Amino acid sequence: MPNVGNIERMGTGTGDMIRRCREVGLAEPEFSLEDGFVITLRRKVEPGAGQVTGQVTGQVTGQVTGQVELEVQRLLLILKGDMSRQELQNILDLKGRDNFEKRYLKPALDSGYIEYTVPQKPQSRMQKYRLTEKGTKLLKTLKGKIAPK
Repeated sequence: MPNVGNIERMGTGTGDMIRRCREVGLAEPEFSLEDGFVITLRRKVEPGAGQVTGQVTGQVTGQVTGQVELEVQRLLLILKGDMSRQELQNILDLKGRDNFEKRYLKPALDSGYIEYTVPQKPQSRMQKYRLTEKGTKLLKTLKGKIAPK
């Protein structure tokens, strides 16, 4: 005889995720339909686990706000020389192009931390991205503020 308790629980996953996030003090998950069904869960940053504070937070706040700030920082930390969008996405283990461009690439470009290698053709299939002088300065500050794991 099947376990009726499990059958009764089917279809409650979304509600369970929201409830459990609330119970541990996390932001509620975000649900979207970009490149399939996407669920974004936010984790707490443990002290000393790569948390950036102080001067860097002050420099970035106002130029890049909210959750985008951390995403731009992640992008800067992995950008080595000239890299394509696909290379960056692969390193960050991100599948959705639209999401990557909206949350990582565009804010970093708009803030002047990275630039196109072919600025006259932003949509070129040969397009790559590199740090600007402003991005290099921020990256040095970030590397100096991130606690080793």
